[in-house]
Amino acid sequence: MLTRKKQACQDCLVELRVERDGDVFFIIPQGQMLAGEGDVRLKQELDRLRGEGNKRIAIDFSGVPYIDSSVLGQLVHGYSLLKKEGGGLKLLNPPKRIIDLLSLTRLITVFEIYQNRQAVVNSWKPSA
Repeated sequence: MLTRKKQACQDCLVELRVERDGDVFFIIPQGQMLAGEGDVRLKQELDRLRGEGNKRIAIDFSGVPYIDSSVLGQLVHGYSLLKKEGGGLKLLNPPKRIIDLLSLTRLITVFEIYQNRQAVVNSWKPSA
């Protein structure tokens, strides 16, 4: 089952949409994710999903050309909280600039990165 939620915001540089596939929630930002808006909105959405008891979250970066260090900090924070709660935060479709930032900060070894949504969903299924 796939559900959609869109956060509309006039004058926003980033728009967030949330989709659900089973018990996996996909945060799908569009636009620049920078300090002051991107980091705050990402934190709010991660907090909202966690507060509702959702522990399997992926962020689809296909519509985001770049993130800055404040957004990266929110990713690490969200990852840590979800990991402690028995869940996880995975990344989907990050562009080269985001991959380069993850490599530079050595976080490329922390986050699981996927190129398609079904692979993310399957990664949380128990092995047979």
